[in-house]
Amino acid sequence: MRRIDTLRRDTRLGYIPTTMPRPETRRAARAALVAILGTFGCRAEPPRVIPPPAAEFLVAAGDSTFWVRSDGQSLRVRRAPLTLANVDGRFYELYVADDDRSYFDALLVGQRIYRRDLLSGDSIEVFADHRVAEIARAFAKGHPEERPLAPHEEGSDDPHTVATSETTLLNVVGPLLSFEHHRDIDIVSGEQSHETRHGVIDLRRGAQASLPQVFGDTIARRLIAQGRAAYRVVLDSVRRSGDRLGPRAARVIDAFRFDSTSFAIDDIDGAPMVAFFVPGAGVPDGAFSLPLPHLRAPFPTWWRDVEPTIPRLAPDSLSEVWGGSRYDVVARYDSTGEFATIVVRDTARNEWLAGRLPTPARRVYRLDGSAVDSSARHALARAFDESTLYSASARTVAGPMQRRPRLVPASNASQTNFISGAHADFHGTRRNDVDGRRAHARLEQRDSRLSSPRPSDDATRSVRVVHQARRGGP
Repeated sequence: MRRIDTLRRDTRLGYIPTTMPRPETRRAARAALVAILGTFGCRAEPPRVIPPPAAEFLVAAGDSTFWVRSDGQSLRVRRAPLTLANVDGRFYELYVADDDRSYFDALLVGQRIYRRDLLSGDSIEVFADHRVAEIARAFAKGHPEERPLAPHEEGSDDPHTVATSETTLLNVVGPLLSFEHHRDIDIVSGEQSHETRHGVIDLRRGAQASLPQVFGDTIARRLIAQGRAAYRVVLDSVRRSGDRLGPRAARVIDAFRFDSTSFAIDDIDGAPMVAFFVPGAGVPDGAFSLPLPHLRAPFPTWWRDVEPTIPRLAPDSLSEVWGGSRYDVVARYDSTGEFATIVVRDTARNEWLAGRLPTPARRVYRLDGSAVDSSARHALARAFDESTLYSASARTVAGPMQRRPRLVPASNASQTNFISGAHADFHGTRRNDVDGRRAHARLEQRDSRLSSPRPSDDATRSVRVVHQARRGGP
């Protein structure tokens, strides 16, 4: 194409010739100019943010309970040092209390388990170590001149009579609470025994339960027979061990006696499990119980009611899932196994981070269903507020209580992030005094009484051999 010349007037240079661009070139230039102006003159549309689903639930993890709420805009999490159980739609707090009956020359501290109704505030004793109480009554009868120690009064550093017990809450499966109980008795020229046992409490009745009471006579007999068979396998594995510690392990293993009343209830991948723990009566220092492999149990009649609170193992084997109609709760465990990340997942597989919790994440109680009314919700909120005054021990308070006082909520109780709950000692320093006297007395006794057997390194390794036998040998 021929070029088309034109003239453009310039006041300084006069007339100069200029060349007009081709039509297609002009169109391309205009398009580029529009794109440049659009870049500087208009903002890019922000990505669409998907809000989380409305949700409200409790997560029992580690030694605490976490209250997760979503209003459809954001997730909020609150933490409280509470161990909760939901029985027949009613929430209970479970806690351990000291029963201190000490004298100057007698360290006598037992522990009891209480169940507190969050609605009424009433506490009921569901377990007590009566042996420590019996020894305390016998000491008082034999020493009428002695008087009990005052709350902050110190006793002897080397008491001649020691009877102490420690109780640990293990797991809540529906209406059943499993616990571990350790007792030490050391009386000069008298009883010396050390024992660790496990047990199950039926929170509906407020009393300890046996296997027949949990599963019925027929199933209980089958489970006990399987437990005895597993125990015999452990015995044979230890006695036939070719390891140099085999003879020592064989001597230690003879101190264990299978007891069908020493068991715990657990759940694995949504199914009920029974775990027997063989007490080691006479084992040096008595701090051992022999765990046997878990046994699969049939589903009890009440299992369907508590099944939504029990997790299922995810296909990746690194997560657990509580499924729901509108959203799932997922616990993803880290490589250390010490923490779990809790996420909320909707039906479209979108996920929202709720928080990082201590392990194990055991139970999820959904509060957004019709079963939880305003009264139960208010009672839970009050329990979370009161828990901010608990000590760092979280699950232990000092002194038996029939009814908790109504406490004024702390100013930071409405925080929406994680709350430590360890702001003040609920009952002063009494528990610290008890623990200090207990530990000091034990150290003094072990150093001064040559007649008291001491666990040697060989004995400790022997018990390790016993545990290794469960996995097929050392």
